[in-house]
Amino acid sequence: FFSLVPSTMLLRIWVGLLVLLPFAGGCTLIAVGKHATKDGSIFVSHTDDAGDGATDLRLVNVPAADHDANATRPVYMFQFGYPRLLAAERSPLYQPKMGEQAFTPIGHIPQVKHTYAYFDQEYATVNEVGLVMGETSCAAKTVGWPRTLPYGHNLFDISELGKVAMERCATARCAIRTMGDLAVEHGFYSNGSNTPQNPGFDDSAEALAIGDRTGEVWMFHILTGPHNRSAIWAAQRVPHNGVVAAPNSFVIRRMDLSDTENFMASHNVKSFAKEMGWWNPKRDGEFDFTAAYAVSDPYPLVPLYVGRRMWRIYDLVAPSLKLNGELGFLPRHNWKTYPFSVKPDKKLVPHDIMRIMRDHFEGTAYDLTKGLAAGPFGNPNRYSGTPRNAKGAWERALSMHRAVYSYVAVSRPTGPARMSAVLWYGHDAPHGTVYVPFFGGQETVPQSYLKSVQSMFDPTGAWWAFNFVNNWVQLAYNVIQPEVQAEQRRLEELGEQLVHDLDRKAKQYNSEEDCMKMVEDEQLIYANQVVVDWWALAHRLVAKYNNGFIVKGEAGSDMGMAVYPEWWLKAVGFDKWPGKTFVQPKVYHNYVPSFKVVGTGPSVPPGTGTLGPVLLGAAGALIVLAIVRASHQPPARRAEYEYLS
Repeated sequence: FFSLVPSTMLLRIWVGLLVLLPFAGGCTLIAVGKHATKDGSIFVSHTDDAGDGATDLRLVNVPAADHDANATRPVYMFQFGYPRLLAAERSPLYQPKMGEQAFTPIGHIPQVKHTYAYFDQEYATVNEVGLVMGETSCAAKTVGWPRTLPYGHNLFDISELGKVAMERCATARCAIRTMGDLAVEHGFYSNGSNTPQNPGFDDSAEALAIGDRTGEVWMFHILTGPHNRSAIWAAQRVPHNGVVAAPNSFVIRRMDLSDTENFMASHNVKSFAKEMGWWNPKRDGEFDFTAAYAVSDPYPLVPLYVGRRMWRIYDLVAPSLKLNGELGFLPRHNWKTYPFSVKPDKKLVPHDIMRIMRDHFEGTAYDLTKGLAAGPFGNPNRYSGTPRNAKGAWERALSMHRAVYSYVAVSRPTGPARMSAVLWYGHDAPHGTVYVPFFGGQETVPQSYLKSVQSMFDPTGAWWAFNFVNNWVQLAYNVIQPEVQAEQRRLEELGEQLVHDLDRKAKQYNSEEDCMKMVEDEQLIYANQVVVDWWALAHRLVAKYNNGFIVKGEAGSDMGMAVYPEWWLKAVGFDKWPGKTFVQPKVYHNYVPSFKVVGTGPSVPPGTGTLGPVLLGAAGALIVLAIVRASHQPPARRAEYEYLS
């Protein structure tokens, strides 16, 4: 493959990206340094937007464990859909049930003496000693495949690499070295690499943000190495006062590998790029990782798919910079684009990052709640159901209707180690979820966060509560969503208060186990109540908003309706109706009705007094008058209609 990449293969990559990106899942990754936050914590956020296929919705606790001296650790290839894994040694929640077959490892590595507990989803999230992690997939110039395939040589994908790091590391530096060394030795592959005949470059590499309670947070990039084997990787520390956005792209640029405080990389990071002609020091100057290894698409789709989100994140945290939203992100040598990081205008709290993840470019030139595509009620969701040969694209928002889950992971420098990592976790699309705090050291998860599957509606499942409301809101988004936001904020403020109260109560405990028992008990009560309250919200919304009406009570005046805006009515031709669709009749105006009196009619009903005779006399007079007038006019014809063309 590699002999083709500098010329014809790059064209194939560009064409493939143009076709596939509108249908790709994609994720958005944000990292925040300790001096950019209000309390000195570091943040890592992740939106898992790959909801274009069924997935395992469970938030699974993987317990800590001790291992024998000669033990080995199985390495698995996870499957898409439910369940993601069947392996009892990983967690009791991955125990095969009756009729299920345990997964077969694709390889093994030596095990360590002790492994930490962590929370597992499609990717690892946080562990019990404060390590936090988030992911985004990237396009790169290399591809690799698992060793289970005849043409595959590699053992690790990003999911298993991250989980090994969670099991073994308390610091970001340890995690980077662990993942990098394992990938170089055993090989890295991406599940999106397709086949050798039709390699998939659009999803062939990965980026992670990794932080810890010492106050460091790093950006880590990895791709397959030479001859579709091994790995190339690089890492850069996020400035303590900085925010880094990585929306489906490498973002590490110029690297000074002599500066070990801020950079790390595999031994071949420069030599391989030079060998392939992707970096020429005389032509390109200082080594630029992203320019060397990312795909530089000459068309606007990919630069804006990445760049618009990057701009929006930076513009929300640092509006004073007045960055250009039309710049795009082009990974080329010496090409002007967005910086690796920005300093926010104010210190950030987790809710600021949640607000970013819920964004649809509101208030900007790219506002997805505006325009004809948003409909009469400002719906920002844009489905991917367009023909593959359709030209054009939608803006790619930060909050996507297809999101499976998202989170803000916080690593805090103080307090008990098992409470240092706080995972603010939300099911379904960010704009309609409630971020619930989980502590890295807790051992139990509410049953409602373990029950949902996407093919079966389940009112006891947390994911279904949020998914249902997110779908109901689309009946009249800008009418209903404010009610969702109010309840969202109320519950998240209770979550913030819960964390504050638990931190205070934890100081009163000498026993870590007793402390964590208290934390788990109160966290479970809160998490379960959130689900109960969200279903209560769902029921209120169903009753209030249906059939185009808004029902506020049982009085006759308690029902109204959502009014279509005038601009939308004009845009859809409301004022042009009926146009030429009605054949209008021509009526002859000399039509006079005929009367026929039969009998004398009934007698005056009892109880009408004198009113009956009066009315009867008046009617008789009108009949006489009509007869007289008719005798002086031409004979009247019954109604005749001439249909106008």
